[in-house]
Amino acid sequence: MARREGVPRFHVAVIGPGALGTFFAARLSKVVPTALIGRHFPDKTEAEWVIVLVKAYDTAAALRSARRMKPAGIVSLQNGLIEGVPQGVTTAASYRQGRRVVPVATGTTLLPRGFEVLAGYLRKAGFDARVVADIGAARLGKLLANVCLNPLTALFRVRNAEIARPPYAAFAQALAAEAAPVLAAEGLAITPRSAFRRVMQVAQATAGNRSSMLQDVLAGRRTENEHLTGALLRLARRHRLSVPTHAAFYRLICVMEPQVESSGQLRRRTIR
Repeated sequence: MARREGVPRFHVAVIGPGALGTFFAARLSKVVPTALIGRHFPDKTEAEWVIVLVKAYDTAAALRSARRMKPAGIVSLQNGLIEGVPQGVTTAASYRQGRRVVPVATGTTLLPRGFEVLAGYLRKAGFDARVVADIGAARLGKLLANVCLNPLTALFRVRNAEIARPPYAAFAQALAAEAAPVLAAEGLAITPRSAFRRVMQVAQATAGNRSSMLQDVLAGRRTENEHLTGALLRLARRHRLSVPTHAAFYRLICVMEPQVESSGQLRRRTIR
């Protein structure tokens, strides 16, 4: 890729200055030149590799920005099943406390083939990162954790650690049991029992974390409900499977979150 004269070129650019994007950029900046940018940024910026970590509903705008950076590769580490861009998964966790980003876990980051160089940068930055052949299975596994942990923690306003305790564990078990047949139909080798075990492992590994959906609810922001539980509901319909507990949580989160009117202003949905 030809470099434009006078244009700064970074090894890595992270699009998405939220808690997780800031966490990744801060660590990467200690080992390679790294830019942390919003989904809109000045055109005079280029990067070798771009990591997209915006909210799922901001993906289109972020990808337009990423492509203008003339990278060798763009990868999404977002929640949900993102189309139109190579997608990896990460179990790294962090949250905001005021203006400060609180790291919780570096977790594991899995990347699709072609991102070996970026994986190397991430390892130097202290992340457990590697390229895997079956990234599709990893994406489905991340969706499982997201649809079981995010709505539950957001609705009851608890940290991930609480999911292993009553009464939340019973809800998590029901959510995992419903999700397992749907994800199995999509090709993931999983049973209701192993699904619940995997969810509990993620909850334990990120025990002190405030899930992204909880952070959004506490801040009065729009959530990724449509791209997490909504995505599972669409898969369930495709396979003609029933997921009533997920459907109930989906509706409850819809009621809680602010909605965007045609004017672009946020309003809060109310029950009539």
